[in-house]
Amino acid sequence: MGASTPYIDLAHLGMSKLTNGGGGGVDATTPRNRSSRNKVNLLSQLFKVGHQRVNIDVDLSRKRIEGFTEITLIPTSNTLRVIKLDCREMKIKEVFINGSRITNYIYDDRLFINDPKMFDSTTAKNINVMDIYSDSITIHQHHLIRQRLNYILGEYNYDIRKESPPATNGNTEELAILLPETLKFESTDINNSSLQTPRSQMNTYTPLHLRSKATTSEFYSPIVVKIEYECINPQNGVNFSVDQTDDRKFWHAYTTNADYNISTSSWVPCVDNMWDRSTWTLEVSVPRTVKDIGMPRIIGSREALAHLKKKKRRKNVLDEDGNHFDNNIESSEMGDDEETEEDSADLVVCSGDYNNIKETPHPIDLSKKVVSWSIFNPVCAQHVGWAVGCFQLMELMNNNGDNEEENNFSERLEFEDLDKESSGLLIMLYCLPDRMDDAENTCIVATKVLDFFLKEFGSFPFTSYSIVFVDNNLTTTCSFAGLSILDSDLLYPPTLLEPIFENTLLLVDSIASQWSGINITPQDYNDLWCIVGIARFMSLQFIKTILGVNEYKFRIKHTMNEVADTDIGQKPLATQYFRFPISEKDLGFLKLKAPIVLYILDRRMTKTDKSFGLSRVLPKLFLQAMSSELPNSTLSTSHFQHVCEKVNRNKLDQFFRQWVYGAGVPIFHIMQRFNKKRSLVEMSIRQIQNLDTRKHHPKALTFINDSISYLDNEPVFSVQPLFTGPMTIRIHEADGTPYEHIVDIKDAYTKLDIQYNSRYKRIKKNKEEGNDPISAFNKFGDVLTSEADKAAWEFADWERQEDDPMNSDALEWVRVDSDFEWIAKINVKQQDYMYGSQLQHDRDVEAQYDAVQYFGNVGKPNTVHCTVLTRTIFDSRYYYGIRIAAAKALAKLSNSSNNFIGLLYLIRVYKSLFCYKNSLIPVSNDFSDLSHYLLQKAMPKILCLIQDDEGQVPQAVCRLLMNVVKYNDNTNNPYQDCLYMAETIEALSQCATGNSPINLSLQIGGASSTTRNILDDQHKFSKEVLEEISRIQKLDEWVPSYHKILGVTCLQEKIRLTLHNLADLSFEDLLFYTIGKHPYSIRVAAFKGLFQLGGLKNSTILEYFLKTVLLENSNLNFKSCLISVLIDSIAFAAIDGTPSTLDDPEFKTYAKLLDGSKNVGNKTNMVIIEEDSSNTAMSNQRDIYARETLNGAIEILRRDYAIGKGLQNVFWELLHTSLIGIRERRNIFNACQVLYKEIDSFFVSYLIPCVPIEDLKKKLVAKNLGDGKITIRREGRFKIQLLSRKLTAPSLKRPSVSSTATIPVVEKAKKTVPRKNETNDVEPPKLTLKLNAITNNNESKKGNKISGKRPVDAKKTVVIPHVLMTRNPRNRNQITFHFKNHKLNPLPPIPTPNHSSPVKKQKQPANRVIKKEAGGILSTNVLHQGTKVTIKFSNPSKLKNIRMEPIKASPRYVRILLKKKKKVEVSSVPFEVNKEDNHEEMSTKIKLNLNNHDAQSIVKDEPKDDDDAKEPEVNTLSPTTNNNGVDTTINVSSKASLAEPEGRSIDRPQSPFSRAGSPFASGAPPPKKKKTKIYIHSTGNSSKSTSPEGAETEKPKGKGGFKLKLKLK
Repeated sequence: MGASTPYIDLAHLGMSKLTNGGGGGVDATTPRNRSSRNKVNLLSQLFKVGHQRVNIDVDLSRKRIEGFTEITLIPTSNTLRVIKLDCREMKIKEVFINGSRITNYIYDDRLFINDPKMFDSTTAKNINVMDIYSDSITIHQHHLIRQRLNYILGEYNYDIRKESPPATNGNTEELAILLPETLKFESTDINNSSLQTPRSQMNTYTPLHLRSKATTSEFYSPIVVKIEYECINPQNGVNFSVDQTDDRKFWHAYTTNADYNISTSSWVPCVDNMWDRSTWTLEVSVPRTVKDIGMPRIIGSREALAHLKKKKRRKNVLDEDGNHFDNNIESSEMGDDEETEEDSADLVVCSGDYNNIKETPHPIDLSKKVVSWSIFNPVCAQHVGWAVGCFQLMELMNNNGDNEEENNFSERLEFEDLDKESSGLLIMLYCLPDRMDDAENTCIVATKVLDFFLKEFGSFPFTSYSIVFVDNNLTTTCSFAGLSILDSDLLYPPTLLEPIFENTLLLVDSIASQWSGINITPQDYNDLWCIVGIARFMSLQFIKTILGVNEYKFRIKHTMNEVADTDIGQKPLATQYFRFPISEKDLGFLKLKAPIVLYILDRRMTKTDKSFGLSRVLPKLFLQAMSSELPNSTLSTSHFQHVCEKVNRNKLDQFFRQWVYGAGVPIFHIMQRFNKKRSLVEMSIRQIQNLDTRKHHPKALTFINDSISYLDNEPVFSVQPLFTGPMTIRIHEADGTPYEHIVDIKDAYTKLDIQYNSRYKRIKKNKEEGNDPISAFNKFGDVLTSEADKAAWEFADWERQEDDPMNSDALEWVRVDSDFEWIAKINVKQQDYMYGSQLQHDRDVEAQYDAVQYFGNVGKPNTVHCTVLTRTIFDSRYYYGIRIAAAKALAKLSNSSNNFIGLLYLIRVYKSLFCYKNSLIPVSNDFSDLSHYLLQKAMPKILCLIQDDEGQVPQAVCRLLMNVVKYNDNTNNPYQDCLYMAETIEALSQCATGNSPINLSLQIGGASSTTRNILDDQHKFSKEVLEEISRIQKLDEWVPSYHKILGVTCLQEKIRLTLHNLADLSFEDLLFYTIGKHPYSIRVAAFKGLFQLGGLKNSTILEYFLKTVLLENSNLNFKSCLISVLIDSIAFAAIDGTPSTLDDPEFKTYAKLLDGSKNVGNKTNMVIIEEDSSNTAMSNQRDIYARETLNGAIEILRRDYAIGKGLQNVFWELLHTSLIGIRERRNIFNACQVLYKEIDSFFVSYLIPCVPIEDLKKKLVAKNLGDGKITIRREGRFKIQLLSRKLTAPSLKRPSVSSTATIPVVEKAKKTVPRKNETNDVEPPKLTLKLNAITNNNESKKGNKISGKRPVDAKKTVVIPHVLMTRNPRNRNQITFHFKNHKLNPLPPIPTPNHSSPVKKQKQPANRVIKKEAGGILSTNVLHQGTKVTIKFSNPSKLKNIRMEPIKASPRYVRILLKKKKKVEVSSVPFEVNKEDNHEEMSTKIKLNLNNHDAQSIVKDEPKDDDDAKEPEVNTLSPTTNNNGVDTTINVSSKASLAEPEGRSIDRPQSPFSRAGSPFASGAPPPKKKKTKIYIHSTGNSSKSTSPEGAETEKPKGKGGFKLKLKLK
């Protein structure tokens, strides 16, 4: 891919990429070195994109885009030869370079894998992994297909354990254009007039970001590339919302950019990344009116002439006054006029520059028009968008006093008057017909948002701003330059209250992304957190202005708690793992944590003197982007830190290292007490996050991503053991005065002594006299305080006794981190009444929330705790979030151990607030009080949190919620209650199912009587619940609710009841809801129910699902939702499992295991095991425990679902189809990686060519050529082996080698049968030794203690990777010595015992056997064969103790003593013969020529001492041991010895190929070092000699026998 190839491991994609899989965490306390990132060239290729012109024709009827694009490129090097552009799903017609047509281009779009041309070449010669019907490739080779698409489905995984990867831009580069050789590169100035961009005003030149201050590289004359293309039915980048059954006025098309780097390049060739920025000119041709869609009128065609005739006739119909009609054509013309009035709505093109948009007639088509506009501020291709459709248009203005409602709204918002200049930005609102009222209600705050951002963060980066609402958008928001395309599901009428918060926040985020996200882009993918965090931090600032400080603080507090609970096993913000294509849906954790990190950064910066925090940093960044101080308007983490440090005037390395480059959050455990003597508050702060035992259990929502991380062995970032920084501690002393103390946390344990400021004795005296200063203060929760109320509600207050520490304590309460500077879990140990005071007297919402959370977690709750929480719910002065939190705390502390102490209070609260007096019937709905309504909506689900030990909800709660659903009355309420009823229905269904897992409902056999009674009560109540759900579902069909929310909720709860075996919902019922007449939301819910009820194991349902996905062309969002449902269902099956319903034959269902038992199932064919189910229950319990871990869940998923042929077929078809988007394809690959094990091998079938029958008997020989190429040929008829040398001795013969020589001798020794009178001459392979070692127990233990190995069994075969000596397994008295890479010369003639007779020369064979009779006893046979010497002993019983031991030094010499001592000696130096020894001794000396590689220990892993090789030492361990304590003695027995012959001169023929003559030959040169010598001699007279140790000994002398000396090289 050239210089722009992404960082993708092409060879190992889909496999484990990291080698450190030990499970240990990665310490990320130190940030990575980012100095290289500042020097990274962000240009993807050797050119810059100066300007791009796009001219397209959008055909809604055919879902087709046709046109051309002109790209002005500015080369930065004269070596530019290839221009690579991103484009896919299109047909390239023509390519022009500077106006000249060229054909030298390559268009490689691998997404069109269903192209028939690809399969025409699929023959027996090739295997195409894209072939759907291949018999060789299966779903287990899905990674092979992914490797083919790895240029677009790669990964960007920064591993802190490895070097930093090179910068990547994520380009796909399907189109490669080869520049002509005749093209000349002329150096030019980038700022000259020839590079001026199209302008609407005078003197508008090339953008500032291209005008480099110091030109570091040359620029050459621009190159204009023109590409003509066509795109039909694209699946990415453009969404054609065209339903043939709908009215044409609802047809529309729009661009999407939810997926990075692949969106814009799917409808126009370009350089699609976030770093190549340029100016743009767009020209879009669309039909004039709705009637003209699909009805072209080309000039000169019949349609055009007929249209002109109609116009003339209409002119003739009306007279000058317009009153006279032609009677002949009156009827027909009126019919045409009526049709024209219905279809006369104009088509509108929505753009990001409304001020400069132009509309001109089409040059050749009378039914079309051309809409053009320009983007003068350079932006990347990702942020260029448009929308075409019959949209209604409205201009949003910031009216001051025109509308009374807006006046009231502005009074509630308490906005300050803004300058006229800031409110002069034009905002255009587009929506589909008949939806303008909802759109205006949804965007009522848009002008306020823009005014706030303009005032706080600087000018708007574009000339105008437009908001478009479209149908079936893949994501809720898509932000482009000056344009936001939102999904129409965000629209809500004024009668709905719930969407006010979330939908408004989404709109604010979309507007904020115009500053951070489009005007400023990340410099690297790991800098995305900075861009996302800045945009959402801006939104939080506006929330503070429009919704108030309490909402602002409560949202931040709630988000901090969510981050603390979620950041377990997560990766740091600046070291994320991304899988291409990166989608907005993949940034969930960044969107959650990044703005909170910026919030605490702002809080810490504002603590410093003369610092303005991020309110000064962000405008400075936006100003740098406009003044080109930011390189290419890209922001990096290091630059952001630099600007923050410059504003703050302090270093922030510590903060960024902990919160940006580090993972986890701190957990503080704080203890405090008051020291009366010293008048101090003693406090200890301890960080215990490293002791946190919380485990990250698999969740269905994140199961696929977590499994991919586990399978790819991604690094695990451990939680930092220490977080440092300032912390504010606020102590409310006894007089009610708060004192703040700022401490600096530097250690894991901090001990503080805080000075007490009040006069303790005076406060105590005032309390004794009854003058409590706190009583004069206003406080919350002072409701229901009369004696009558206390008696009626059974309340209890804090008891005040003289000895109670409550009256004598000098502190009211203590707050830690009162300034919101930490994302942490803080546990402060203080008394209950102190938390009660904090809840009643502290005005901060976060302090009240902490107190409520404490009461909800009390181990032993009492009546006082319930009293405090109940009064909190009743007091309307509390923020509604605190009241809801108090209700949750009251439900949380209620359990069977305390007799549900809070249940009575909760039910009485609900009855008092929302029911008729002394009744359980709810009052009519009245949502005029928003705080009261939000509490009412949250109460049903809170009541369901109260459960007993069996997981069942108390009957009192069930009856109450049943009445709420049954008697709900919304007739007099001005607001809709559909969302409120949806929440209540879910709560009612929760009461029926309880907290029991899904599998338990299928295993009721063997249950106790109590459990059966509970199940019976469940079934009775579930019938009533099912009746109410069915009633509401029918009502929703007659009177549809908002987005059919009630119908969807009822269907989902029916599925839920069926999973718990509490309802009868068959597959037929669900299939009915999947047909096209139902809304998309209901169809998606029905498919999800089919899969969760067992459809994943039914091939028929899966085939129906597959056809629905592939044949759905009108709604890409519906198709994407269906694929998401399939993947979510697989994750659901991995975590919870699915019941066995209509399983395919390959699955082992419960019915097969029962083998025709009498047990029957319900209507969904769920088999309920009622008898003998203990084994099944144990198996299911093991599965539940296994699913608690990620590895266990993956294994169970593969075990239960990977064998399904229907599921395999669905995935195989989806992997190969071109009818789904790239992001959906990526998700399918991820699911396949989790579900199916990757197998690199597969069977290949080939046809045998027509050959004679004789050739079929030949063996097939395969040869690996590398790069995945293997040649298979038949064995030739003749085997020709060329000898490298020609031997002169004709008697030399090459010993025959068995065909099994390539097989290890250990495996084939018993199968080889030697011929008669032949030894076993099978040459074993190198590095193989079979050795029978027989040692005593002491020696074995002693040797193993040193080597660290287990004792070697004497009966077992020990294989050692070097051959020194082998023993024939069939002839145990035969030992063979093997000399590596050395060959013995022929043996000389052997003299006879008669010394007087002369010795005659004779030719010696290669195999010479030396044989001597002594006393009728056969002594020894010695066989010489090439590189082997075989010694055969006559008595095998004496050889049972042979064994080999490690050698201290290089084992080069061996001496075998065969008579008295019966041992073998080894040494690193030559032996000297001792003359004083007995003449009957025989010694054999063997010098082994071993290189350093071969001089290794016989026993593996034997430690060697370097000191052993210092002195030439003989290892004669008859009873002794070497320095390592290992016995190296080898005892050998013999019955006779050979006589030593007299010294004679023996002539032997010399081979011209031999390296040296025999040492016995006359005139032979002296022997060289490291040459093997074998001496065999018998008795004789002794003479003095020197031993290896240097001692003088007597050499034995003798006349009889012989002496043999062999010399090898």
